[in-house]
Amino acid sequence: MSSGGANGSAGIAGSAGPTSAGVLADPFPVPRAAGPLRASIRVPGSKSITNRALILAALADGVSVLHGALRSEDTDGLIEALRALGCLITVTGDSVHVHGCGGRFAADIPVHINLGDGGTPTRFMMAAASLARAPVTIDGSARMRQRPVADGVTLLAALGVGVSSTVSGTNAALPLTVTPAVAAPHGGTVRVSRTSTSQCVSGLLLCAPWFRDGLRVEFTEQPTSQSYLELTVDELRRWGVAVDESRDATGQLTAITVPYGPPRARPAVHIEADASSAIYLAAAAAIIPGSVVDLLGLPQQSRQPDMRAIQAIGAMGAIIGPSPMQDGATRVTCAVVDSQSPLRGGQFNLSSAPDGALAVAAIAALADGETRLDGLSTLRVKESDRLAALRDGLIAMGAGARIEGDSLIISPMDAERRRATSANALIQTVRDHRIAMAFAVLGLQVSGVQIVDPVCVAKSYPDFWKDLTRMIRPQ
Repeated sequence: MSSGGANGSAGIAGSAGPTSAGVLADPFPVPRAAGPLRASIRVPGSKSITNRALILAALADGVSVLHGALRSEDTDGLIEALRALGCLITVTGDSVHVHGCGGRFAADIPVHINLGDGGTPTRFMMAAASLARAPVTIDGSARMRQRPVADGVTLLAALGVGVSSTVSGTNAALPLTVTPAVAAPHGGTVRVSRTSTSQCVSGLLLCAPWFRDGLRVEFTEQPTSQSYLELTVDELRRWGVAVDESRDATGQLTAITVPYGPPRARPAVHIEADASSAIYLAAAAAIIPGSVVDLLGLPQQSRQPDMRAIQAIGAMGAIIGPSPMQDGATRVTCAVVDSQSPLRGGQFNLSSAPDGALAVAAIAALADGETRLDGLSTLRVKESDRLAALRDGLIAMGAGARIEGDSLIISPMDAERRRATSANALIQTVRDHRIAMAFAVLGLQVSGVQIVDPVCVAKSYPDFWKDLTRMIRPQ
C-alpha cells in the first residue's frame, strides 16, 4: 500500500504536512517547495490494472496472487464485493491471494453490495453479477447514483441477463438488481454506439471468457475511452485469452472478439505502478526548475492510458526519459533554471487520458502561453463534474479558465500573482481525489493553496500526502 522511499533534497517553505498526530488539517495547507525536488518514488499499483486483475482472478479456477496491487477505497471495495459473492480473498500488504470460483460465484442467496463512490468497481460488478447464482443488488454513494450505468443495463439485457432499476431505459441508475440465469450468459454479439463510459464494455469483456458463446462487441461509432478498452484487451491477453481486435484504417477499434475459454489462475501477477497517480509527481517535477524525480515501477512503454498525459507534460517542456535508478522506470526532469516559466502552453487532445488531464490542466496555470485541452467529455460524469471543478479551482488560483464544449482553455497566472506571498486559494475538491492531487501539485509553487477534504485521496492514492511531503522535505 505504501510507496517506496523518496530521497529528497529540496527545502520546504510554510506548513510541513500532516500534523504530528498523523491527522490532516482540513482544509489542508499545501507546503511550498523551496528548492528542486530530488526523489525516487514508487507510487501504488495501477488502479485500472488491479481492478481488472481482481475480476479475472476471482473467476478463474485456482489460486492467483496479485503482487503490488493497489490498496485503496476503490480496490478494497471491489475485494469486499467479490467476497460477498463467495470468493475467498486474503490480503497481506499489497499482495492479494484470490481463490477463484471457476466461472460461477459460490453465494447462492441474494447479495446486496454497496461500492460507495467506485465507478469502475460498480460497472465491473454489474457484469460479474451475471455469473452469480442468485440476484445481486448493487448500490453506491449519492454521487454514484447520479453517474451513468444505463449502458451496462442495456448491454446485459442484450445478452439475456435480467436487470431491474428504480429508473428504466436510458435513465437507469443505482440501485439496481442483476438476476442471473441458471446457466451462464449465452454471450454472442452486441453492437455498441457512443457510450457514457467504457467501463461497462470492459466489465463484459473481462467476463466474456466464461460466456457460453464468448462475446463479440461491434462498435458502430468511435468507442469512448478506447485506450481503456485496449488496456482491458492487454490484461485479458496477459491471462492467456485469445482476444481478436478489428480496426479501421485510422486505428480506431471497430470490434473486439473474446472467445469462450476460461483462463487459468496465475500464481504470480505483478501490477505496474499507477500512471494515474504517478502523473502528479511528474507534474511536480515539471514545474520546479532543477528537479529530477524517478518514478519507480512505471515503465516508459507502459500501455496505461495516462502515460499519454505524462508525454503531454514532456511536450510542454519537461524531459521524460529512462531512469538509471531502476530498469524500465521513468525519470522526469525540469532542466530549465533560468526562466520564469519552465513549461510552455500548447494544444493537446487528452480523450485517451482523461484522468491525467487534471494534472496537465493544473500546471498549465504556470506555463508560458495558453493551453487548450480537448476531448474531455467524460470528465463531466466522474466523481465530480471535473471540468467545472478544474475551471473553478484555476480561477481561484488566479489563472484564466473557460470551458468550450468538451475543451478546457487555460490562461496562465500573471507574474505578480506567482510572486505573491500567498494566493489564499481555497480549493473545493467536491470529494474528488484527482481534483485534490492536481491542485496540491500547483500549491508546491504557489503559496497559500488550501485543499478542502484532503482525505479524499484515499480513493486511489492513500499515501499521496506522505509522498508529496517526502519529495520536498530534506532527508
